[in-house]
Amino acid sequence: MPEYQRTLTIAASPDDLFDYLSRVENLPHYFAGLTDAHSATGDEVHVTAEVPAEATQSGHPEKVESNASFAVDADHRAISWGTPALNDHDYGGKLQVTPEGDGARLAVTLHTEHDDPDTINAGLDQTLHNVERLVTQKPHLQN
Repeated sequence: MPEYQRTLTIAASPDDLFDYLSRVENLPHYFAGLTDAHSATGDEVHVTAEVPAEATQSGHPEKVESNASFAVDADHRAISWGTPALNDHDYGGKLQVTPEGDGARLAVTLHTEHDDPDTINAGLDQTLHNVERLVTQKPHLQN
């Protein structure tokens, strides 16, 4: 299964940034296409997403609801997630926050059976820039 990774350095405390990213209710704010997320049981979340037409077999946009794993490792500032066969494709990934200079380095890794590197990398970049935009709008996350 292909793996894609993108990174961005953000002017925020690593701990504050990780705290924000690890709250399930914030997922739709920074993950493109995700319209709702709330805790289910244990390490599971219930998510609703809008899948764009180019990512569906029908060629039409689709609304998808699923339970997904969402594991938070606060000691390593890492979050991993996955969905079983979402839209006939396994999907999972990881967010990793590490200190870098006066800020934080955010890395997002995606494992997917889709093989469209340009579209996938653009989506990952959008996620990173969404996080950066949100951080600049939330003074409590800035250094």
